[in-house]
Amino acid sequence: MSDCCAPAKNAVILACSGGSNVGQITNEAAKALDQLGQGRFFCGIGIGAGLPKFIETARNATCVAIDGCEVACMRKALENAGLAPDVHAVVTDLGIEKGYHFDLEADQVAEVAGTVAAALEELGTGPAGECGCGG
Repeated sequence: MSDCCAPAKNAVILACSGGSNVGQITNEAAKALDQLGQGRFFCGIGIGAGLPKFIETARNATCVAIDGCEVACMRKALENAGLAPDVHAVVTDLGIEKGYHFDLEADQVAEVAGTVAAALEELGTGPAGECGCGG
């Protein structure tokens, strides 16, 4: 494997996991990305609670924040801890309407996961050999 394809840091995936369809889409997308080896689904509430070990783990990683809506709770939790996401995706920015129900559509989860995976690939933190450098 070429060195340019090796991620500089591991990715931690942080989902807002809010009380709406788009919040739960973030949760499902984060789980899917973890299962696909795109990063590790990590506890965002630990960062929001100011727990030092959680913040340190995030500080030493590529941070992916997936928010359900423009309120951006996950991004703000990172910022309150002195961090900024390397990748930030907002479900409603993808044209998915927020509703206070939990009827999730698999294609919407896949769209969010795909958007995040593409952003990670652009950073060079996607799976080895898929960063476009010929490794």
